[in-house]
Amino acid sequence: MSQFFGVNNDGMVFEGPSAHASHLIWPLPIVTLAKFVKSDVDEIIPAKSGEPNHCYFREDFFDPVSRIRRGRFYQWSGRSEHNKVFFPEGTVVPGMYPTSNSAQVILNAYHRYTPSISIEDNQDVVILGSLTGYSIWAIVGIETISTGEVLVTLRARQSLGALPDIYWAKIPAEHRSNVEEAIKTLADDYRRAGPESVVDRAREAATAILSAYLQSKGVSGAKGKDLGDLVSLLVTDASKHGQRIVACAAEIPQRLHSRGKHAEKEKRDNLRPLREQDAELAVQSVGVMLCDLRWADWK
Repeated sequence: MSQFFGVNNDGMVFEGPSAHASHLIWPLPIVTLAKFVKSDVDEIIPAKSGEPNHCYFREDFFDPVSRIRRGRFYQWSGRSEHNKVFFPEGTVVPGMYPTSNSAQVILNAYHRYTPSISIEDNQDVVILGSLTGYSIWAIVGIETISTGEVLVTLRARQSLGALPDIYWAKIPAEHRSNVEEAIKTLADDYRRAGPESVVDRAREAATAILSAYLQSKGVSGAKGKDLGDLVSLLVTDASKHGQRIVACAAEIPQRLHSRGKHAEKEKRDNLRPLREQDAELAVQSVGVMLCDLRWADWK
């Protein structure tokens, strides 16, 4: 039953019942820096090796189609120490040349970690990777396995395909830069921010898109209007242009946006908080708007 998990400065990984009776895991498992953060933060920053309470995620399973990962978390104990470790017979490790089946190495010590969250009321997300490259994952399952460790199931925030391929030349030239800037900001936030921030950016993108469309159609009073007013103008004009789906799609980030505001939370006691799925829905709604306006297409 594994109780110790250690990583040396060369990235070699060891485990065992104790720090002084651990063995090299070979072939090396996929081990990734991990950090738990609240999903309502404005900016998500990944972990740095050596910072207090940083974790590693040890991957046991990954499905590239469903974007599901399963694995175990280990948290740094704050200690680095010499340990006697053992090597499987016949193992050839690049850069390490043990003269026997054991050696003294310096290991950063980690202990198994159980995320202290409730799946039913989960506002935490997991950031895997470092500043040079990271991804955002939601916890969707927790179960204890025979070793006493906790196996955690993660689902990726869908980054590929979240927005359609945009035909920039079809967007009215006088409004193209505003739409492009809003969509670029949304795409950037979708990779690095919490749900509330993503919904806010989706609302701004929907505003820029709808304003550009209505102004290009010569709808009076569209310039400088907020998203709610733009939706009303589009609904009024829908008998002529028939863009009801665009109006409905625009209302989604508009409505979700208010859920993150303090005043709205105080007025409505039972208002549920925004989740990862809400952020995905808001981004998909922007994509639907673009596609129904024939400014983009899903690929």
